[in-house]
Amino acid sequence: MVALCGAGATLQPVSFTLQSSEREGKDTVAVSVPHDLDWQVALAEALVARQVSVAAFVPDSRLHGVLAGLDQGSVVLRSLAREEECVAYAAGQRIAGRRPVVLLQSSGLGNSLNALGSLVVPYRLGLPIVVSMRGTLGERNPSQVPMGRATVPLLTAFGVQSFSLRRPDETVSMATGVLDLAFDADETAALLLEPELGGGREGN
Repeated sequence: MVALCGAGATLQPVSFTLQSSEREGKDTVAVSVPHDLDWQVALAEALVARQVSVAAFVPDSRLHGVLAGLDQGSVVLRSLAREEECVAYAAGQRIAGRRPVVLLQSSGLGNSLNALGSLVVPYRLGLPIVVSMRGTLGERNPSQVPMGRATVPLLTAFGVQSFSLRRPDETVSMATGVLDLAFDADETAALLLEPELGGGREGN
């Protein structure tokens, strides 16, 4: 179940329509995605397996399969209007002892920097962030390029380690590693979903 939140907005539940898959079992989610996007299901499964309790996100079509999997895995979803709201909400969840994850597009990372730099990083809240990358390999929209180019340097400047995921078969190991850094070492870390994974931009 997804709760849509924004300034002055009333919470409204939204349900994903899910189909069965052949990946059902312990720590798996029943979500139907195209074969070449199995990484989305694998990522959702990795998050569920590490007992992520809530996901704060800004809507992005490339993340739909991941969010649907989290919803199927009984993870609470919070759709927010801006990225800094996602980071602040997740920070509160972390302080309360829960295991949140933030999912956003690289084009909105800049919006989250104040919350990261003044709250999450200095207080070592250990927040895992999943970043859907734009403005890099194969990008055709010039407005996406500056933030895509700046994503890793900005995260590095704030002391946030980032790890680029390009191969679907590395999804579980890399996602688990980021979650270990966040939840066990209390280090905020980012998993970057690179274009080589597929899942597209603007409908691709």
